Amino acid sequence: MKILCFFLFALSPFAVADSLSSPGQAALKFNQWYIAQLNQDKPPVLNPDIMNEYVASGTIDAIKEMYSGDSNEKDMPDADMFIKAQDWDEDWDQITVLHSDFDAVCTNVYIAFGKKQDHVVADCLVHEKGKWKVRSATLIK
Repeated sequence: MKILCFFLFALSPFAVADSLSSPGQAALKFNQWYIAQLNQDKPPVLNPDIMNEYVASGTIDAIKEMYSGDSNEKDMPDADMFIKAQDWDEDWDQITVLHSDFDAVCTNVYIAFGKKQDHVVADCLVHEKGKWKVRSATLIK
């Protein structure tokens, strides 16, 4: 009977809703959206308010600060802060969640780009206002 109850809950809308709002799902949706924006020549970091759905508020504030004022007076990143590359391949819209782990700061979701999955970043996600949002990204390989 306990097993039957477990399977009924696992197949319930509550269980499905929980899996859809997981850090892995949030990271996947963010990266799909982000690459689509880059492919349309609309880098989101130049208009950070459009990232509110996906990116933590503190990160958006830091992006605004970084891109405000004269860029000659500031150290600007050499690579995009979310994909951790200066450029991207045509097949990077093929995005895979490899795995995730937890630490005291955030949930790290490992994301691979492209068919060969040879470019991997770890997205640090935090729970903010009921949603998982990207705080930062780290290049893994």
